[in-house]
Amino acid sequence: MAKTSKETYDYICFSDLAYELDYSEPKEIEKKIKRRLKYYNLGEYKQERIDYIRKLKNDLYQEISLESKSKYYKNSASNFTELNDFDIEKMKSDFLKKYNKIDSSDMDRILNFAVYLYHIR
Repeated sequence: MAKTSKETYDYICFSDLAYELDYSEPKEIEKKIKRRLKYYNLGEYKQERIDYIRKLKNDLYQEISLESKSKYYKNSASNFTELNDFDIEKMKSDFLKKYNKIDSSDMDRILNFAVYLYHIR
């Protein structure tokens, strides 16, 4: 059986916020986050933390949406979109400087998910 990674507060929040492209429904997303935090016993809902992660999500979405104009985009030899189209290590370094409250391992997971969701999918 495959081992699943442990869920964290920040990753749970980001994975729900990542789909929040329409600002008309933030309350629905926040209700979902509250349920998942309770389910995984990760502590109480903190609006300030959610807003911090939402800002990270918005910055990632804007950067990844630039596609080939992004400073993290690498020229890909493939005809298909891939995770390695972006320099994840450079992104991680830069985004950890700006969002220093996010754990390094969470940032890895967040960046991979964001590139998958906003670029590949």
